Amino acid sequence: MTHGRPLPARAVGALMVTVRAAMLAAFIVMIGLTLVQVANRFAIGAAIFWTEELILLLLVWSVMLGLPVQLWWHEEIVVDVWPARTEVLRRAKRVAAALLSIGFCAILLVAGWRYAERGLPVSSPSLGLSRVWFFLPIPLGAGLAVLALLFRPAAPPMPAEDAPPALGLDT
Repeated sequence: MTHGRPLPARAVGALMVTVRAAMLAAFIVMIGLTLVQVANRFAIGAAIFWTEELILLLLVWSVMLGLPVQLWWHEEIVVDVWPARTEVLRRAKRVAAALLSIGFCAILLVAGWRYAERGLPVSSPSLGLSRVWFFLPIPLGAGLAVLALLFRPAAPPMPAEDAPPALGLDT
C-alpha cells in the first residue's frame, strides 16, 4: 500500500480519471456537433443528416460514462428523507445506499449487456454503425459504477442534521 490507499482503489481511481477524460471528450464533440448542426440548419438552411445520430450516440456515451465518474467523486445527487442523528445511523444509511446502488447497477449491467447483444446485427440508419455502440455504454457505465462504489474514497463528512440548509430555503 502506498499513498494510504490499496492498489485496487488506486487503479480504479486512475481508471476514473481516464473515463472522465473520455466523457469530457464525448461531451465536447457532442456540443460542437450540435452547434454546427444548428448553425448549418438555420444559417445555411441545410441539415447535415448524420450529425443527429452521432450526437445521440455521444450523448449516451457521455451520460453513461458520467455515472461512475460522479459516483467516484461523490458528486451524485443525494435525496435525504430519513434523518439520522448519530454517526452510526449515518454510516448505516451510506452503506445501505451503496449496496442498493450496486444492486441496481448490477441489474443494469446484465440487462444492458443483453440489450447490446440484440443490437449487434442491427445498423444505425445514417452512420451505418452497429447499434451495439449505442447500447454498449449502458453495461459499461453500470460496471464502472459498481467499481466506483466499491473502491471510491471515503465520503466527506455529512453535515449535522441541525445545520442550516445550504440555500436557506426553509427560512
